Amino acid sequence: MATIVVGEATLEFTASGSGATVGYVAKDPRTGRFYRFGPQEFHCIQWMDGHRSLAEIHRQLERDGGHWTATDVLAFAQELTKHHLAAVLVADDAPTDDDATNAVVEQADCLPAEPQQRVTGTGQPSLISRWIRFGSGLLSQRLPLVDGDRVATRLLPSCSVLFSRLAMLVWTVLVASGIAIVWDHADLFSSEIRRVFDQQMWIVLAVIWCLLKVVHECGHAICAKRHGVRVGPMGIMFFLFAPLAYVDVTDAWKLIRRRDRIQIALAGVYLELGIGAIAAWVWWLSPIGMTKHLAAQIFLVAGPATLLVNANPLLRLDGYYVLSDLLEIPNLRAQGRRRLIAVIERVLFGLPIPASALAGWRRDAALLHAFCSVIFQIVWMTGLVIAITSWAKGLGIVIAVVAALLWGLLPLVRWAHKIWTIQPPEGWILNVYQRRLIAYSSLICMAVQFACLHTSPFSRRVPVVVRYQDEQIARAPVAAFVSGVFVRCGDRVRRGTLLMELDQPELIITREQWLDQREVALAKAIQHRRRGEIAVSRIAQDQADSLDRKLAELEQQIESLRIIAQRDGRITSPATDRLLGSYVAGGQELLRVSDPQEKELLALVAEDNLLAYQTAALGGHTANIRLRGGVAIETPLVDVQPSASRQIPHPALAATVGGPLAVQSIGAAHTQTLVHPQLQSVLPLDVLTSLKVQSGQIGRLTIPDDRTLISRIWDHVRENN
Repeated sequence: MATIVVGEATLEFTASGSGATVGYVAKDPRTGRFYRFGPQEFHCIQWMDGHRSLAEIHRQLERDGGHWTATDVLAFAQELTKHHLAAVLVADDAPTDDDATNAVVEQADCLPAEPQQRVTGTGQPSLISRWIRFGSGLLSQRLPLVDGDRVATRLLPSCSVLFSRLAMLVWTVLVASGIAIVWDHADLFSSEIRRVFDQQMWIVLAVIWCLLKVVHECGHAICAKRHGVRVGPMGIMFFLFAPLAYVDVTDAWKLIRRRDRIQIALAGVYLELGIGAIAAWVWWLSPIGMTKHLAAQIFLVAGPATLLVNANPLLRLDGYYVLSDLLEIPNLRAQGRRRLIAVIERVLFGLPIPASALAGWRRDAALLHAFCSVIFQIVWMTGLVIAITSWAKGLGIVIAVVAALLWGLLPLVRWAHKIWTIQPPEGWILNVYQRRLIAYSSLICMAVQFACLHTSPFSRRVPVVVRYQDEQIARAPVAAFVSGVFVRCGDRVRRGTLLMELDQPELIITREQWLDQREVALAKAIQHRRRGEIAVSRIAQDQADSLDRKLAELEQQIESLRIIAQRDGRITSPATDRLLGSYVAGGQELLRVSDPQEKELLALVAEDNLLAYQTAALGGHTANIRLRGGVAIETPLVDVQPSASRQIPHPALAATVGGPLAVQSIGAAHTQTLVHPQLQSVLPLDVLTSLKVQSGQIGRLTIPDDRTLISRIWDHVRENN
């Protein structure tokens, strides 16, 4: 007969909570890890003394009024043995380990638990277990650097006041005012934030991130020390090669008061949000320049980024532990995911849902959290894996394969094995669970085959913008003063109409000087020729000819000071009369002449959409276009122009002003260009459609997709990472 014994001599149990919500925290001094147990779990542990079998423990729990089934007792024992918190004793008192089906979620770790090794009868890990441990070490590594307790002890005298009630009140006012500043100046602030796409600022952003995370972890350490908690090592954790600062404050689970544990968990977010609020004030008070921009970047990292990652309850970071304490659900993720798996097995295979250690709304809350966290982490981890694959090339592919095996294939195979062996087959006939498993697997294989071989049912999207057809954009030929404006916005003009006059006295003076120099050069040429000095006469004549050419160019500049309409149309530039008497720089836009009845669509085709666009254009497809504002248009496709360009063809398309195309700053003048070159296709519009749309209105054009569904999903995820 086999019995089970819990290492009570080594485990340290501490009560947590009070009344109906009491729980227990067990610390394993061998590993320094903590485990949280509910009252029923702790009551079951007390009977695991090495003298009672699992059947006897189940009968004892029934006599004590417990609601656990024999399956629940077996599953709980398997969890304890898997994490080496208990050992199974056979008749000769030799310890062995059972094959567990559910893992205990360790509260001390902020990353997904590494797969635990399955121990053989000899106490040595199997070959598969060694490979699993090697793969887990490849995905994440932890490097302790300093003694966190010593750092917290030195910082506590000077920084303890940050966690006082007065400091929290000041923090509340500061954060509220910072949010108000950003809210009231959202447009100006968003323009600063968009500069995060500037590759020249990424190094600065990385330095800011590292410094803020050091402050974050010091906040955890100082707050823990303030409550008398021993702080473990501080260091760097590499998860998929992404550096993450960490500090070990797992002893915080010993604290009885829930608010103290929550304060320690939120200490890092608390400090970062305070720094973010100060950065918002600095941004508001600073003049335009580097200080203003750095303040905006600090706010971005310390504010929204921290809330999205550290305070997110769907990741097992600070927000998760706070939610677990607030809901008073020990091992929230473990219990929720067990419930989620049970519900899935009920829906797919009709298996009964086992009794839960949770009751009432807490059971549903844990289930909802498990569902949301699984969806979020699938998207999150997939994005990280794809990003590291794109960055690290060959090594990244190895990392992606290992991650897919450990996080996807291996758990799926274990779950399928559980379903397959849940009931023995009836002779040569498969049982109902095995038949259903084969049916679901066949459906999945058919869906994967369809996604890999068939064309995507979705469409490709191409950005478009409305612009005037053959629009005249008059610009100042040189720096000059506007001496006359003869039209206003909305005026109808004909070709050859004088629109505006510019005045540049220096050009007139220069022309008179060059005319005088020309006359002198011609006179010298005549005098030297009469004297027989042919060579000198030729030099003087060349000077006169050079001045003639310069005068011709100067006359063209002077003539260009008269802005003439080059086409029939209307003046579409607003407030042109306000330019009268003002100084304009060379190249500055003065006015526009166009016809509201003559507009066209400019489609920007990226390289990866080129083949699909050309195929649709040659096939005579009609493009479906939807513009912002709800305007829908249908127009025949026109083939793209032969050359690609990085120049921004229309200012409304730039991402810095809310457009769909990413831009970057080049050179000291910060000239903006497109990140990826684009080809252009011009689609004409009829008169009625031209009157219905506005110039500068952006939208998207849809064309049939020539990729498979898998390729489309891969391209979409790669572009977003």
